[in-house]
Amino acid sequence: MTTEVEILKVNETDRHEGTLTFGIKGRQYDAFYWGYNFKPGDKVEVTLTQLEYPLTWDTIFGENKRREKKIEKSKTKDWTYHCYGTIQSVKPVVANFGDFQLDLGGWTNDPKVVGEHIYWTVDRLDIQRADY
Repeated sequence: MTTEVEILKVNETDRHEGTLTFGIKGRQYDAFYWGYNFKPGDKVEVTLTQLEYPLTWDTIFGENKRREKKIEKSKTKDWTYHCYGTIQSVKPVVANFGDFQLDLGGWTNDPKVVGEHIYWTVDRLDIQRADY
């Protein structure tokens, strides 16, 4: 699954990886990248992936009481986000958080969760060019 974003700022830690800020739907997000070259001003198709933070079933299904679709940046960690959205599919689990969708892996195969509102913590948001 790909998403078009605009690269706003790039901070190379070395020539193979770094962090960047991208814009999508008028909002800005920070992500980690490796092995790709990005330049500010680029509008590119990307794949967003994530390292998940371990959550209980009750937290995942109980912490989106307002039934929202939104993404909030962590106040304490770079690249970390608190996400509220709905499950779109299983095998793999894909969730829609409003500005973008994420593959959340295979933590459930139960089709009854499709359409359910969830809370998810992205411990690190990663970005890759879709054409690589």
